[in-house]
Amino acid sequence: MGCSGPMAHYAGVERSLLNGQPDKAVQIMESAKEEYGRNSRLLYLMDQGMVLHLAGRYAESNTVLEEAHLLIEDLYTKRLRDKASALLVNEARQPYEGAPHEHVLVNVVKALNYALLQQWDEALVEGRRIDHRLNVLSDSVEGKDAYHEDAFARYLVGLLYDIAGDVNNAYVGYRKAEQVYEDGQAWLRVSLPDVLKSDLIRTAHRLGLYEEVARYQEKYPEVAAQTVSQYDSGLAQLVVIAYHGQGPKKEDLVIDVPVSLDALRLVAITKPGFRQSTRATRNGEALLYGIHGRIARIALPRFTMQKPSRTLDTIQIRNPTTVISTQTQRLYDVQAVAEKTLADEYDSLVLRAVARTAMKMSAAEGIAFGAGAAAGKNNRDWIGPLVGGLARVLALATEEADIRSWRMLPGEIQLARIWLTPGEYSVTIDSRQISVPEPGSGPGQPLQLREGEIRFLLHQPGQ
Repeated sequence: MGCSGPMAHYAGVERSLLNGQPDKAVQIMESAKEEYGRNSRLLYLMDQGMVLHLAGRYAESNTVLEEAHLLIEDLYTKRLRDKASALLVNEARQPYEGAPHEHVLVNVVKALNYALLQQWDEALVEGRRIDHRLNVLSDSVEGKDAYHEDAFARYLVGLLYDIAGDVNNAYVGYRKAEQVYEDGQAWLRVSLPDVLKSDLIRTAHRLGLYEEVARYQEKYPEVAAQTVSQYDSGLAQLVVIAYHGQGPKKEDLVIDVPVSLDALRLVAITKPGFRQSTRATRNGEALLYGIHGRIARIALPRFTMQKPSRTLDTIQIRNPTTVISTQTQRLYDVQAVAEKTLADEYDSLVLRAVARTAMKMSAAEGIAFGAGAAAGKNNRDWIGPLVGGLARVLALATEEADIRSWRMLPGEIQLARIWLTPGEYSVTIDSRQISVPEPGSGPGQPLQLREGEIRFLLHQPGQ
């Protein structure tokens, strides 16, 4: 089962989405179910749920992602046992339990699905789940430098409370998001967005916290000129969620460790300049190194370098009397968060990989000794080394990193929050006319907004 390596269906799914064929992408994903296998059940559910989300099949996406949510809870109870067995078995063969940020994003995507369907009560339930998961994560991490908060998730929770009219909890959510953006500047790769600054000022004003309003206006003069009174209850809102780039992808870093000068020379000859092994060369190297007997192998995951998005979407909203132009803002760099969660775990990954390699090589030596003893005095000189060599080859060939990740996520999430008078509008994003579907299903049409109505719109460049 090749779940830990590149799976061919990803290219077909991504190509179909870029070509504006989301239903074909769903079909490809469904046909790839067996390719994931039992140990990657969670990964399949997350990928399938995200593809359904991108296809606009929001209710179906939530059905799948709810199953993923429940499976995450079940896998959490088995974590200690699985980590112990991973010392003997390659981690790529263990049940995939997901990274902490992926657990949070399961509920984030569910909340967005409900928002796109205008099912606000259900969206707020997911918001509370996000809040609970982050609180539990904060309590469980030993070092507060580790990923235990999520800026975009906290902002979304605040936004959902805001939409529900719970201004107090909305303000709390926005304040938490502000704190995470400020605390995570070293790794988030996203500055505190202006939309959050404006929301802090507006909700503080609505709560009568005028000293806080003054403090925020002084702290964020770039948005202070916006009057808080313009956001009255008679206006409608359009929230545009824009996805850019491809989700984080892992590759494995294979380190061959010589434990003698002769072994060092062999590695240098096999890999001039100590270049990286490839999947095509590793089995041959494992055969050569296994026969030599003085080379150990360690495999670790790392994220491939993704080209960061430098593009913001330009949005134009028109009716016969009004033209509003604005841009999306970067709120979430998924690649940066994924790299952070992997970095938090790296010391543990290295220790487990070294321990696993040591145990495998010791076991190979034990097998060689046992086979020689069993072969008798006349054959032990060749049977022992032969069997030991085969055991070492197997140990080297089966060492690989777990490079599974939720690849169907976007690389970056952008957002725009636009306040409008009620009426009918046409929406253009990046000079392309956007037809707005009715929540749930139905053909695209102009955007109809009633007094006090909130609409979410999902935009994916290239689709």
